[in-house]
Amino acid sequence: MGNTCGFGHIRGLRGGLCADVDVADLMQAAGSNAGHLMSGGVLANRVERSQYQSNTEDIDESSAEELRDATSYAKDNALLIQVPVLGTTTKTFWRLSDEATRISRKLALILRNYHSKCKCLTAPLQVSNVWVGSAGDVKLRGARFTTKGFSIERVRDDYKNLSRVLKQLISISGGDINKLPPDYSEFLLLLTKDNLTTEDEFLIVNNAALLPLKNRTEVFLMLYDRIVKYLGRKNRAKRNIILSSLPYENDWLDTATSNTKINQWVVKSDVQKKEYKRTALDLLRLNRNVRSHLHEYGHDDDIEEILYCEWPMLLIAMEKQLHMEGELQDTDIKNKFG
Repeated sequence: MGNTCGFGHIRGLRGGLCADVDVADLMQAAGSNAGHLMSGGVLANRVERSQYQSNTEDIDESSAEELRDATSYAKDNALLIQVPVLGTTTKTFWRLSDEATRISRKLALILRNYHSKCKCLTAPLQVSNVWVGSAGDVKLRGARFTTKGFSIERVRDDYKNLSRVLKQLISISGGDINKLPPDYSEFLLLLTKDNLTTEDEFLIVNNAALLPLKNRTEVFLMLYDRIVKYLGRKNRAKRNIILSSLPYENDWLDTATSNTKINQWVVKSDVQKKEYKRTALDLLRLNRNVRSHLHEYGHDDDIEEILYCEWPMLLIAMEKQLHMEGELQDTDIKNKFG
């Protein structure tokens, strides 16, 4: 299709590059057809301001704000940390720090912002381009974006280079790339897809692997409601496709019963004659019940980390399947990273 760059923000050209189109420029381009567009209600009904406005403050060459180069920041802040899996005697788990996930998402957002304006980096992103503010914000220095030669291939190259930079930063911080949590490895794999589409950019910048730990409960409950309740009523075929694609169906109950903290909810369900079965739906039901009654066994501060350590791929799999079924953008996922 023709390049829609410079046209701005109209939703609906979902398959093309720069699907957001500017109304004023489009009206000018439409000329004598502009009245028809307006009278037909096309613009009135479909114009929506993009949530991914480019922010010139993403590029910071000489701000008074105290910025540290990413290399020194990574050396002073562990980005990959090992934690004990509470409720077990010997298990440990390597997870990303909230600093690591925040940096990852901010860099992805910067790229997505410029891609929405049909701009790509003029040269591959480097660790030296990344600077971190005292409040944890992320800026770029020495990086330039251009509309010249914009294409989906250039978009893919930007994300592939981002994947490389993120792995380098984790290594600089002392982390072992071979010990990355599986959901973050899945995120990095998404960045390097040869067939990445513009639709996938929504999944990149709102990836569950990048959620702050404290927000995972809220996001799980939101996605649970979308899959089990909403699709259970509106589209059971989609619901069943999603459930059939979730991990851990064969062994999740063994994992739950072997963890003394999670097992308290399993025992309670047995006593109430509501035993869990080895199904994906009951895996979600258990996770929902635990998160909905955090105060019951005094695990408010640690249960989310326990659930993540035991089933690290569950939330990202729920999100990915909703994305594949065209349901993710109808959730509030984009507002759950603060």
